[in-house]
Amino acid sequence: MSSRDQALAAIVDAFVPAHDGLPSASQLGVHRRLLEEVDALGRPSLRQQLDILLSVADSALGNLLLTGRPKAVSAMGQEAREAWLRSLADSPMALKRTAFQDLKRLTLLLAYGIEDSPWRARTGFVPPEPDAPSQSDIRVRTPRAGETVEADAVVIGSGAGGGVAAGVLAAAGKKVVVLERAAMVPEASFGGPELEGLAALFLDRGLAATTDRWISIRAGSAVGGGTVVNWSSSLRLPDAVREEWRAAGVGDDLEASYDAVEAALGITTAESEQNGPNRRLAAGLDALGLPWQTIPRNVRGCGDCGPCAVGCRRGAKQSVLRTFLAGACAKGAEVLDRSEAVRILLEDGHAAGVVARVPGGEVTVRARQVALAGGSILSPVVLLRSGIASSTAGRTLHMHPVAAIAGLYDESLSPWSGVPQSVVSDAFGEVDGTYGFRVEAAPTHPGLIASGFPWWSSSDHRATLERCDHVAAFLAIVRDRTVGRISVARDGGTSIAYQPGAPERELLRRGSVELARVHRAAGARQIVPLVTPPHTWRDGQPFDAWLDALGRRSISANRILLFSAHQMSSCRIGTEPRSSVADPDGQVHGTPGVWVTDASAMPTASGVNPMLSLMALARRTATRMAAS
Repeated sequence: MSSRDQALAAIVDAFVPAHDGLPSASQLGVHRRLLEEVDALGRPSLRQQLDILLSVADSALGNLLLTGRPKAVSAMGQEAREAWLRSLADSPMALKRTAFQDLKRLTLLLAYGIEDSPWRARTGFVPPEPDAPSQSDIRVRTPRAGETVEADAVVIGSGAGGGVAAGVLAAAGKKVVVLERAAMVPEASFGGPELEGLAALFLDRGLAATTDRWISIRAGSAVGGGTVVNWSSSLRLPDAVREEWRAAGVGDDLEASYDAVEAALGITTAESEQNGPNRRLAAGLDALGLPWQTIPRNVRGCGDCGPCAVGCRRGAKQSVLRTFLAGACAKGAEVLDRSEAVRILLEDGHAAGVVARVPGGEVTVRARQVALAGGSILSPVVLLRSGIASSTAGRTLHMHPVAAIAGLYDESLSPWSGVPQSVVSDAFGEVDGTYGFRVEAAPTHPGLIASGFPWWSSSDHRATLERCDHVAAFLAIVRDRTVGRISVARDGGTSIAYQPGAPERELLRRGSVELARVHRAAGARQIVPLVTPPHTWRDGQPFDAWLDALGRRSISANRILLFSAHQMSSCRIGTEPRSSVADPDGQVHGTPGVWVTDASAMPTASGVNPMLSLMALARRTATRMAAS
């Protein structure tokens, strides 16, 4: 075993040592799987950073400089290794905290996420009974390198925005080709093991993050995009946000598109039953006298299985695979999978098609209309590579940063079963003008819980994970006014630069406090903020003093774990070309034939789960495309 491998094996075993007849993480092969996951991202710079860290950690001199301990990590005992990890976790240097969180999240995700891991079984997780597989009627093929395809319109991306655009354009009689960078995954394979679902259906195998790795990003990357893996929450914009969109040129004509999308997706509250965590959320809100509503959802025939975040095997979720994209294929549209848009072609300043990377080379789709719907992370990169909107694309990214607080209850809640989200509270939606946070619950699986929960010692973390089935995770979803930036990284990948500003940090702090109050009111016996070092409250301890200390905790990189499942506005619509990418119709300023039809077009952050609004906006834009 090389020095690097020895160091990594020692580190993963520090997080998860052998115990009570269960194997250590390295005995499970976690250290090898971790390297494979990093390599699979196709970002050599990330592997290089990891190799440097491991080389330093397994050198007595290097470790002396890194942590003040003149001993290789592989030569340390268990207690010394855990102390070594804590020194990284609580370092005043952000790079050391980032290294700790990278190692911690990947190690624990794998140790508890591998399907046959005995640690996963120890959590009480019971996998759902598989439903009878179904299959939507989508025409998909992988093109040949060197191929040229003729079309009237080419759609980049097959998710919420791209699926809607394809459906509208095909219904108008246009020959439509959809380019999707991901490989087609049949619905019969949905709802399977946690790690396999993350790898097959999410951007960067579920490991996407901001450049400083502070904010973990969940974004769908599949035929069907985010509509395949989201939690089906379908909410219209708050009135205050609608006013902002009107100022950007998106007026009341959005209503007709809302109505059409809701009808196509069958959105109702009829199948929004409360599972364990949502029941606890409603109980806590009621006890505090705070309002909440039942979340409308785009499902038909939903059961009680729970693996919605890795696809709906039974086909109950009304994703674009079942609705707009299926309708487009019925009208002759074709989906080309494993086809990553590289650049948009222009002739005399007008759209002329798209060049896409495919296995073995490139293909060209010739078309006079381009619908850009690669998502808020990838759409700006296509424009930047194409030399289009170079001064504005990617510069106005909104992320809805999310703080999570977990509660442990006496009763078994089976947080991986049932409807993932059915309760939302707007009680704090506008605490700072039109800005605030929404309160929702989140589904959790053992790998996700293990990687997110604070780690300060292997014994404490293990004891908490053994009560996984008693966990409810509540979310404070912050509407952000501070923007980030998408750019092309030096290694050719996508760089996501985003840090919450002062207003967002205050809302995250306030959100954490309010979530803790809700947990307490709902009867939680332990309350666990996702912070490092840990700050756990246990029943019997003074609550008010603990809560006051929580409100004073630092909101800084890799001291509090943040998530984002809502990326928006990176190619936004607006009336001013200097501050927006597209005009109020959705067409890129000064570039006829190129239209933005995904969440990146949103003029401002939605403040609520954006799927329904981005689909309505995409339909509005695609209708204009069809008529142009």
